[in-house]
Amino acid sequence: MNVANVLTVIRISMIPFVAWMFAQGNFRAAAIIFFAACFTDVLDGYIARRFHMITDIGKLLDPLADKGMQLTVLISLAFCRRMPFAAVVVILAKEILMFVGGLFLYRRKIVVSANWYGKAATVLIAASVMAVLLFYDTMARGLLTVMQWLPVVVSVTAFLLYLIEFIKTVREGKLL
Repeated sequence: MNVANVLTVIRISMIPFVAWMFAQGNFRAAAIIFFAACFTDVLDGYIARRFHMITDIGKLLDPLADKGMQLTVLISLAFCRRMPFAAVVVILAKEILMFVGGLFLYRRKIVVSANWYGKAATVLIAASVMAVLLFYDTMARGLLTVMQWLPVVVSVTAFLLYLIEFIKTVREGKLL
C-alpha cells in the first residue's frame, strides 16, 4: 500500500457519501465530493507514474473507484430526474460489456490499458456531470440536453474505439 493506492481507497470510500448526499437532495455537497474524487483520481495517477508506484492492486482498484463513483453519480442523477434513465442504461451496458471483454482478454493473458480516448471520455463525462449537478436549474434546456447525453456519446465512442482494437487483435491472431 502506497500513497497512490491510499488515495484510490479514499476515492472508493467517497462513493457511499456521494450517494447519501443525493439521497438528501444536497446536490452541491454531491458535486464537491464528486470533484474531490476526480481530483484524487488525477493526483493518484500522477503520483503512481511520477514516483514509480504503479502496483497490481492499484491497477485493479483505480478503475473500480472510477467506475464506481461515475456510475453511482449517474444513477443518482437519474433517480433525481436530472439525467435520463435511458442515458444511464446505455452507459451501464457499455461498462458491463467492457468488463466482460476485459475478463475475456485477461483469461488469455492480454491486458488492455486505458487509452487516450478512454481518458478523454472520463474527463468529458466528469465535466458534463458537474455541469448537470451545479447548473441543472439555470442551464438552458438545449444545453442541458447536450450535457445529459454527452456522457453517452463519449462512452459509446470510446467503446467503439476499444472494440476496433479488439477486432484488430483478433485478426492479428493474438488471441489464439
